[in-house]
Amino acid sequence: MEAIEIIGYIGALLIGLVLGLIGGGGSILTVPILVYALTLNPVLATAYSLFVVPTTN
Repeated sequence: MEAIEIIGYIGALLIGLVLGLIGGGGSILTVPILVYALTLNPVLATAYSLFVVPTTN
């Protein structure tokens, strides 16, 4: 696993946690991290964000 992948996973989880706690839409910031940091397909990143944000809430 590369360092950028670890940073991407940590970033996605932190955004999901913070925005989940304050009631914001965590997917708005989680999807770009998954797409640009982890180089995922945008459709797949959207599906992952639907899992990450509620899980960390």
